[in-house]
Amino acid sequence: MTATLFHAPLACSLATLIAAAEAAVPLDVVCLDLTTKETETGGSLYDINPLGQVSVLRMDDGGILTETATCIAWVQAQSRNGFAIAPDDPRYFQMLRWLNFCATELHKQIFRVVFYPEATDPVKDRIRALAPQRFQLLDTHLADRRFLLGETFSAADAYLSWFFVLSERAGLDVSAHRNLDAYRARTLARPAVAATIEQDRQRAQKTS
Repeated sequence: MTATLFHAPLACSLATLIAAAEAAVPLDVVCLDLTTKETETGGSLYDINPLGQVSVLRMDDGGILTETATCIAWVQAQSRNGFAIAPDDPRYFQMLRWLNFCATELHKQIFRVVFYPEATDPVKDRIRALAPQRFQLLDTHLADRRFLLGETFSAADAYLSWFFVLSERAGLDVSAHRNLDAYRARTLARPAVAATIEQDRQRAQKTS
């Protein structure tokens, strides 16, 4: 099955693109302006997702998937290069655990507020103050493993890789957490990850 990703450059749909690159799963990509919701093909994101949010996948049979964690999970399931994790594999629910950690504890808990234009600076600072506890949890988890599920890059790592793309802009610094900082460098240096991020930064420059 093929799918089209509705994508705003550098937004969370980039995590889905990173997963697709690592999984060797081809996606058609329709870029859009997240402010106006207008797509490059002339339609509106609201026509696909009434909430006007990415990630959104439209299947070739017309079915729609929303939520970045779900889109990433779908992508990994399509992979034939060893990236997919079967539901009966013990790692499967660990993958879901960390996908949802990225979605709730980092993406919506922190980024959603820090990048919200109407949020005051004191509110943003209070939200940033939540980050060290979450970073420490990740740092401890990564003390004896290279990636979130062990020695192999997974769909969950794709989501966390995207977090690092915008963390500096959000005023979040992981450098005090040695294991997490090493993980950040390791994931962002992966050829497929680095190439996907660079391509998306070029997209962002063209639309800015």
